[in-house]
This record gives sequence, structure tokens and C-alpha cells, in this order.
Amino acid sequence: MHLSVLQVAGIAYFIGFLFLLLIRSYDKYDPEPLWRLAVFSFLGGIVAVGVSSVLYAFVHPKLNLTDAVLKVGTVEEFSKLLTLFILYKIIKKEFDEIVDGIIYVAAVSLGFSVIENIFYAQHAVFPLWLLFKRFLFATVGHISFSVYMGIAFYVHKKVKTNYAGLFLAFLLSTLAHGLYDGLLFNKNLTFLFLPLYILLIFFQFRLLKVAYAYSKMKEAFDLSNFKTLKNNVKTWHCCHCDQNDAKLVSYKNVDLLICHTCEHLMIPKSAFDRLLKFYRPKLNQKLFYQNLHGVNEKVVVNQHETIVYNSLQKRFNADFIDLKNWFTNGNQSDLALYHNTLEGRIFYRLGFKYLW
Repeated sequence: MHLSVLQVAGIAYFIGFLFLLLIRSYDKYDPEPLWRLAVFSFLGGIVAVGVSSVLYAFVHPKLNLTDAVLKVGTVEEFSKLLTLFILYKIIKKEFDEIVDGIIYVAAVSLGFSVIENIFYAQHAVFPLWLLFKRFLFATVGHISFSVYMGIAFYVHKKVKTNYAGLFLAFLLSTLAHGLYDGLLFNKNLTFLFLPLYILLIFFQFRLLKVAYAYSKMKEAFDLSNFKTLKNNVKTWHCCHCDQNDAKLVSYKNVDLLICHTCEHLMIPKSAFDRLLKFYRPKLNQKLFYQNLHGVNEKVVVNQHETIVYNSLQKRFNADFIDLKNWFTNGNQSDLALYHNTLEGRIFYRLGFKYLW
């Protein structure tokens, strides 16, 4: 199927916009303005491709693993990082939390990949099929390569001079990019490509969860943010005071109940899961619930015995203030445990040490 350059570009940028919407959906605490993100991605792609084109005039990589790391990965990841510095003034006012580092470097990577995809597709026999494959692998790859630099760049610009973190992030991004391309260049190693691709995405989301845990933009867990629902009177037994009268409220698109007598929260497990993802993103939920399944129907969660899990009814009873403190203090404990792992120690040096 023959397509003109304009048709290929139109399709590529449309798919790119869908990817941009997906990227923005992960900015869950303080979403960036879509128009600003789109402009930054478009300009970022042009600048990054321009920088890499200049560098490639002096660097001529061969199709092997060594050159993939030392030349291709180095040139293209340096181009993305330099683009962040060049275009920083565009986003300076909106660049106000740690997650933004990942979001904006992902936007640059997306813009870079869209232009690259157009270049390859216009010379392809089946351009639509090539675009599909490249967006599925190359575009997702480009984003996953660069997330490390986004964290280090945010810390450098907003917290403390972080050249060491930027250098480490650049090395990680270059290595990831180089291995990705190198496995494709070497026919004897292509069987390792899919495992590497999955691993890169895995670490991308691991780093995003750490950024969530550090974010200062979480909405406060406060009664003023709860919305009282119509027909809100419910008969539900309170594990704390043994009364059955409760008020139904909504928070974070989930329904909770507040006991009219003791004002303890009554939270279904499904709702509690969503609160954990929001306020304690680094908590191992699987292990957490394994520890709650004991021989007793009621399992105490905190030391003050004011947060209780009913294993039969699959719901929590909790004092509001104590639950709020448990979220805050527990989040710090989750990060402390994480930073004692090898992965956590490496990521810590990207710049999280200045936030700790």
C-alpha cells in the first residue's frame, strides 16, 4: 500500500498523540496541561533528532553490539538529555514534582520516536505494518530507555545540583538503549530481545512507583475531600463500636462508609487497594495481605489497634487520623526498605538521596 510522506506523518502523529494521552494518564497526582505536553513532545522530537543528526555526522556506528552501546545509545540518549536542557524554559513553571521528570522525558522520547518512525515507514513496502511494529517496540523502548534521566534532571533543576545523578542516569539509559539495538543487530542474540524488552518496561514502572512514593503532590487524606453521596444511610456493622448505622461517602472514585457512632471508617478491600496504590505505592500488597490472613477473623494492622482487617467480610475498620498517619509513615518505611535493595541503592543515586 503506497502512502505519501504527509499521510505517513499524519498517521504517525495521530498514533503518537494516543501514546501521549497514555503517558499523561500516569501523571496521576498533578497532570500536566495536555497542550503543553503535546507542544513539548513535538518540539522535543525535532530538537532531539536535530542534535542526533549533527552528532551522527561525526559518529558512524556499525551494526554490532559494541557500537550499539558506545555510539547509537550514547548519541541518541545524549540528544534527549540535551533537549531537556534546551527546552526547559517551556516547562519551567509546570515542572513542579518528581513525576514530571518522567513525564517530560517520555514526551521527548515519544517525539523523537515519531520522527524516526516516519523516516522508516516512508521507505517501507508496508508502511502501516511497520508503524504498528515500531510504535509497539521502538517507541515503548525509547520511553523506557530514558526514564532514569527524567528523575535525575528533575532533581538537578528543582532540588540540588545533581551532575553525578545525571551521569549515572545517562549511563543507564545508554546501556538500555545500546543493548536493545545491539540484540537486534546480532542475529545470534535476537532470542534475548523480548526478555530485555519486558525487563526494560518492568524497570520503567518500578521507577515510576518510586517517583509516586516521593511525590509531594498527593491530595491530602482529609475528610474535607470526602463527598457525601445521596441515599447515604447504610446498615453495616462497625467492628469498633458494634453499631450498624453508617454514612456512605466517596473518595478517589471509591465508596467508603463512616460510622455514625464512633466515626471510624469502614472500607471494602477493593477500595482499600486503591488507597494503597495512591498513598503507599511501594507497598508489596501481596505480602501485606498474606500477613493479614491469620487464624482470627479480625487482624490488627497497626500498633494502636485502631486499624483492623475483617478477613471474613474483606473490609477494614480504621480511625481516620490513625489511618492517615499509617499511610504517611508507612510510605516512608516502604521507601526505606526499598533503598536497602540493590535496585533501590542504584536508583537512590539518581537523585532520590536528595529527597530522602
